Amino acid sequence: MFFISWGSRGALAEVGPGGLRHCTACGKDSWFTKMLAYRVRHVYWLFRWVTDRTPYMICGNCGAAHGAEEGDHNSPEATQAIPKFDRMGWLFGLGGIGALIATGSVAAAAGSAANRSEIAAPQVGDVYEVDLARISSKPEAPVMYSAMRVVKVSGAEVEVELAKGYYNDSRGVDRDMAAGRTSDEAYYATEHLAVPRKALAKMYEEGVLTDVRR
Repeated sequence: MFFISWGSRGALAEVGPGGLRHCTACGKDSWFTKMLAYRVRHVYWLFRWVTDRTPYMICGNCGAAHGAEEGDHNSPEATQAIPKFDRMGWLFGLGGIGALIATGSVAAAAGSAANRSEIAAPQVGDVYEVDLARISSKPEAPVMYSAMRVVKVSGAEVEVELAKGYYNDSRGVDRDMAAGRTSDEAYYATEHLAVPRKALAKMYEEGVLTDVRR
């Protein structure tokens, strides 16, 4: 039997000094550090490519994260901060544009199959990326990317807790996952929601639930 080894992981890279700035979290002037959150997707670990780059800055005094200029994620220094094997891992495979396209197609198909499998057999601790705007009767914004975490699995229902906030870009949720924020109890509201398993599967097929992290 032939198996495809695929997957992805979140990673952080230190880009360099961000200069002396005022931190709105601790209220002090501090030396900041430029950081970059990104995701490495792979097939057999030989074919790698970087996606979802999100720049931010860290306060050297309190460690609070602050947004950075959107253009920073493609700056030369940001690119160089990513390890070479993450940036150019696909060169260790067959190489070429044709191979890259084929690899991306295989990874996307495998990712979709894995998501369906994990939705069909949920486990406590699973985190779902969802667009809350599409399941809210009166959404606060046209797009509300957020996270739902499974807290209990009982028969045909799954009990989840919702994150307190949302983003207008899915990279916001990816950044929180990469930084470990979605594992913090304080990240979620106290209210829980019971969702039928069939409803979860339908949400995925309709693009409301976009990814599963286990």
